[in-house]
Amino acid sequence: MYQFSKAYEVLSVWSKGTSLYARWANKCGIGYPELMVLYALYAKDRLTQKTITEEFGLIKATVSTVIRDLKKRGLIVLEASKEDKREKLVAFTENGKMYAENIIQPLLETEERITKKIGDERMEQIIDTLDLFNILFEKELKGVHKK
Repeated sequence: MYQFSKAYEVLSVWSKGTSLYARWANKCGIGYPELMVLYALYAKDRLTQKTITEEFGLIKATVSTVIRDLKKRGLIVLEASKEDKREKLVAFTENGKMYAENIIQPLLETEERITKKIGDERMEQIIDTLDLFNILFEKELKGVHKK
């Protein structure tokens, strides 16, 4: 028999985590999508909008709006990719790097304190389990649209 309560618990915990990051963003005076874009760029230095969209599960139009706003504020630049000239890489300006550092560095320090308490092994289990859930859900989602 299907365990609705387990799926409910997973979604509830996952949503609460997202809500906590949204609250962090709010305390910094920004929205959740901007926090995720800054986080992604701070972690990886240069990314395409597509990569940010896919890795953080954000809507393409939302990421595009955030990128346009950050560019207008002089915090990022768009650079042509060396591999594919049609593709633009998003990168921080010097001001953008300092802006992101003020927001993201304290968040990373908070995450590090938390993950140390949880431990590497349990963190790997969390990552593996959520990744598997997402992979299987995506397969199911594709199957639903075929019917």
